[in-house]
Amino acid sequence: MKKMVVTILLIIVSLLIIQNLFDDDIKNIEYIVDDKIEIYYPKFKNNQIDSYINTYLNETIETAKYNFNDNFNMYIDYDYYDNDGIIKLKFYQNVFGNNVEVKKTKIFDINTKTNTVNISSKDLEYDIYYQKQIDKNKKMIAFTFDDGPNHNTLKIINTLKKYNASATFFVLGSRIEKNEKIIKIMNEYNMEIGNHTYSHKLLTGSSSADIEKEVKKTNELIHKITNTYPRLVRPSYGSFNNKIRKSVNMPIIIWNIDTLDWKYHNSKRIAKKILSKVEDGDIVLMHDIYSATASAIEIVVPKLIEEGYQIVSVSELFYYKNIELKNGYVYGNAR
Repeated sequence: MKKMVVTILLIIVSLLIIQNLFDDDIKNIEYIVDDKIEIYYPKFKNNQIDSYINTYLNETIETAKYNFNDNFNMYIDYDYYDNDGIIKLKFYQNVFGNNVEVKKTKIFDINTKTNTVNISSKDLEYDIYYQKQIDKNKKMIAFTFDDGPNHNTLKIINTLKKYNASATFFVLGSRIEKNEKIIKIMNEYNMEIGNHTYSHKLLTGSSSADIEKEVKKTNELIHKITNTYPRLVRPSYGSFNNKIRKSVNMPIIIWNIDTLDWKYHNSKRIAKKILSKVEDGDIVLMHDIYSATASAIEIVVPKLIEEGYQIVSVSELFYYKNIELKNGYVYGNAR
């Protein structure tokens, strides 16, 4: 009996020793916030090393908040192995927001003998827009459509989808209320939805309160249907002043190619204007409420693809061009 007790005690002690060895290694920490942020990371019993990791995680979260305007989901997990005091730690980061999915692998080489950390700069990064690969080294332009939605919007969306292209639709709040189904389809087909005010009145002479009301009302209508707030705004007529810049609290997107589709209603003329003027980084203005524009899209999209262009949304364009969109700033192209 005594021998059995001693044996049991030895087993318990052995287990405690093994447990302590694992405790001396790392401790897994889970950080989950409202199903929006889910992070698993290691806790070393070393303040300097833990500080490096915490700094990386905090910076990653803050960057995601800024880039995706707080509208994102993040998942970070890790893998590691220890080779005689040299730990290879890999963080696998996945962030999704504004219809853009970003995946990265960040590598830490940790020397537990010298308490030093080398963070590898060779991020294994690839960016996916709903499985649509975008090549940062190839030409790209952003198509934008104002004043919708209406029945022509669906025709344009179908053409873009056919060629695996995307665009940004700056919608009017007053037209959303009659076309909720089109907004749903726009969202389901992964088109970017921007704010073009509620009533399309000229805002340059309006008060700050009226400007905010025009933008906020449309934002809420979009959110009600898509559960997402738009990130970008285009003031009516593309007109802006300092009061508008301060009041909208969003990046302001204008354009550098105006097709004048509202004036000519001529599909061939619209297509020719784009094909003769377009350059890498351009933002093209059109209106999805016109039949001629819908027909022009059928002409111009395959020709641009043949010329090596990628047709993307505004947010995609600036993201892949590594240009930060800031609230209150005005952007007419991505160069």
